[in-house]
Amino acid sequence: MTRRTACSRSTARRPRTVSDDVIDLAASTNNPNYAAKMLGYDRKTFGDILHKFKPGNGLGPADNVIWHDDREVYFKGDYIGNFHDWAD
Repeated sequence: MTRRTACSRSTARRPRTVSDDVIDLAASTNNPNYAAKMLGYDRKTFGDILHKFKPGNGLGPADNVIWHDDREVYFKGDYIGNFHDWAD
């Protein structure tokens, strides 16, 4: 039986190799401040669009939607629309 000592182990760790199988994960949020940044709008412009978007889709101010980085918006798991389409 070989006995290992602290000195016999290598302290340098080799980085794991990254495979070519990379999955792109979409970002999403229900936070309007983060959504504005994620989608590239300043907060005022985002708010103006939001105030048209929600009522135009039968939603009220308290209805929490989820924005995705591709500008798709979902409410309770259902696709509502593309947020960019509501920009002037």
